[in-house]
Amino acid sequence: MSAIAIPDVLNRFVITTLTFEDLASWDGEELGAAFDPYAVIGLIISKAVVEAKADLESSSHGVVLKSTRLRKTSQDQIELRFAKPQGGFGFFYHSSGTTSLTVSVLDNDETVLEEDVFRDREGYAGVIHSRAEIAIVRIAASIETPNAAEGSCFYIDDLSFGRELKGIY
Repeated sequence: MSAIAIPDVLNRFVITTLTFEDLASWDGEELGAAFDPYAVIGLIISKAVVEAKADLESSSHGVVLKSTRLRKTSQDQIELRFAKPQGGFGFFYHSSGTTSLTVSVLDNDETVLEEDVFRDREGYAGVIHSRAEIAIVRIAASIETPNAAEGSCFYIDDLSFGRELKGIY
């Protein structure tokens, strides 16, 4: 189990990458039970809003997912749920008005397997495990100060995930 800060580490897996560019026409829409475009591939994303005109330091740049504020807290969050547990995942991120990004990894029973903190305002965040056991990912950021609460959020882009290791040729 380990946190990763560069996307190349995921290359040991057969990966799927979502750039979110296909969601451009859904700008401002919240992902969740009512709008769940990736359920067909076994991924449910919740607590995220589509933002079509962002420019992250990611491969695709354009469309990103923006975090939503948890009610009555000083925390923003995005949650990922995989129908089949994964061995690794990662994404580019940018945070504004937050202290750090905390990535919690849970199994199917919602037992916390790992929790990693990424302190840079912008970068790459992810986790790999030796076996496919990552079922839920909670990405959270705490707000720096009450004054910053209005504009505080984080964005993710180019989400990659993989379950199976690549074969040796």
